[in-house]
Amino acid sequence: MERVRAFTADPGYRRYLSLTEAHETDRLFCRHTFSHLLDTARIAWILCLERGLNFPQSLVYAAALLHDIGRFAQYEDTSVDHANESANLAAPILEKHGFTIEEIHTIQKAIRTHRLPPETVTDSLGAILAEADDLSRPCYKCTAQNDCYKFNRMAAAKGIQY
Repeated sequence: MERVRAFTADPGYRRYLSLTEAHETDRLFCRHTFSHLLDTARIAWILCLERGLNFPQSLVYAAALLHDIGRFAQYEDTSVDHANESANLAAPILEKHGFTIEEIHTIQKAIRTHRLPPETVTDSLGAILAEADDLSRPCYKCTAQNDCYKFNRMAAAKGIQY
């Protein structure tokens, strides 16, 4: 986990988080803060343990802690998919902090699919990341539920009507 701790202190990583935070100061919905990333990482790790998936903890945490770092780019240009941007931005950070090319590709693949409904993702780390991303959100207390695509997608998948 030392490599993960190292990249979370990296100035480039912190800059990307700050850029997103600046765009989300008035956001009604869940924000893409470090707390959200850490919640996603913890839940993803728990899901891996519960399901007996054999991913190294550092890989799971790295994917989760990097999955939204490109969110700012989507605010600046709505044609940008933040999942792809996050995967692209993640590569040099991961390489700088000692991740192998194989690990980087695995993490990038998971990041690129994290916005899809978990049940549609064929990559097992990507499916875990997508599910953990959904579960990390405190929808039960959100005042913007009616307008939230994630909340409504999750409710529909469970057959719940609000």
